[in-house]
Amino acid sequence: MDIIKGASIFLSASIDALLDRILSKKHRESDVDTLTAAQARILFLLWRKDEIPIQEVSRITNLQKSTLTSTLSKLQKAGHIKLIPCQTDKRKTLVKVTNKNHDLVALNKRIIDETGEIFYKGFRDDEIALYESFLKRSLYNLTEFQNERKEDE
Repeated sequence: MDIIKGASIFLSASIDALLDRILSKKHRESDVDTLTAAQARILFLLWRKDEIPIQEVSRITNLQKSTLTSTLSKLQKAGHIKLIPCQTDKRKTLVKVTNKNHDLVALNKRIIDETGEIFYKGFRDDEIALYESFLKRSLYNLTEFQNERKEDE
């Protein structure tokens, strides 16, 4: 059983790396804007829910603090976001979209849809639902473990 679990973890890491490369390549090939996969992930989140604390962006995207800081800085320099102090809690910084460019939103949706078609090629709808339920459970388990470790630090 341990070999199977190890293989699954290796496969998940390989899938994540490939998805990042494919998403980044699709953005580079676009004529609208050039975004990395991490930048697109953050913007996609903010287009759905704007003005959220940096900590929440980190939690939802699961980006490392150093990656998140660098990515937010690049998005800010490109004029896509701005960091603003929270009015109710001065310890928090909020991330706000400054450029809801409809072409960029449409591009991201198209790229995500295209990548989803590649990712799920040959899957039936019930298989996709089952696979995504496993992914959600794994994400929950990993998040819980990480949160428990933070409490110990």
